[in-house]
Amino acid sequence: MKSLSQFDSEYNKSVEVTFDKLLKSNNLILKDYEFDLNNIEITEAIIFRLKTYYTTQNKIKIFLDKRYIAAASDYFVESILFFLRIYFKSKGGILEAHSERQIIKEKNSIRPDISIWKGNEVVAIIECKTQLGWNRNNWENDFTDRDIKLKNYFPNAKSFLLVMTGSNWSGFSGNSNLNKNYFCLLKDRWPIEYDNISQIYTPIEGLINQL
Repeated sequence: MKSLSQFDSEYNKSVEVTFDKLLKSNNLILKDYEFDLNNIEITEAIIFRLKTYYTTQNKIKIFLDKRYIAAASDYFVESILFFLRIYFKSKGGILEAHSERQIIKEKNSIRPDISIWKGNEVVAIIECKTQLGWNRNNWENDFTDRDIKLKNYFPNAKSFLLVMTGSNWSGFSGNSNLNKNYFCLLKDRWPIEYDNISQIYTPIEGLINQL
């Protein structure tokens, strides 16, 4: 008779193969895709990844009778990091994207969700949030504080805030830094509700163009 772990082995294999598929996608894009920041295909690719994530997690939530789905914040960062790294490689690898890397090797140095490097110099940092409803009163102060800490060491570096959705929060509306320092992929819906590019609010291509 099979052991319990043997019965469960197919599920474990499906989790394991996720990395193989990620690597395959990376190699295929580098080989056959030509990036053009005049369109919004990077933004849409990120949204489709998130739509798949939320759709799958919602099924798991219902099946296991969970109250909440697994947090998407790490997956959001990973998805952005994936496409940024491929884009930079396709352009010669002058810039590099890293996650949770200290901007300087010093205690209490900031560790941005994503930092963009040119050699040993930080070009930009990107803080990534799935939504900002929980911090609707302090998000801009937090952004400014982090930008000040960044510029203490890299005066020419840029700071960006990238939000997945403004569905439960409209704090960017009318802000002069929207599409400059602040980006929100979807204005009034979650990725699971995404249907077409008309629903995209501020594409990540506008951020990448500034690097």
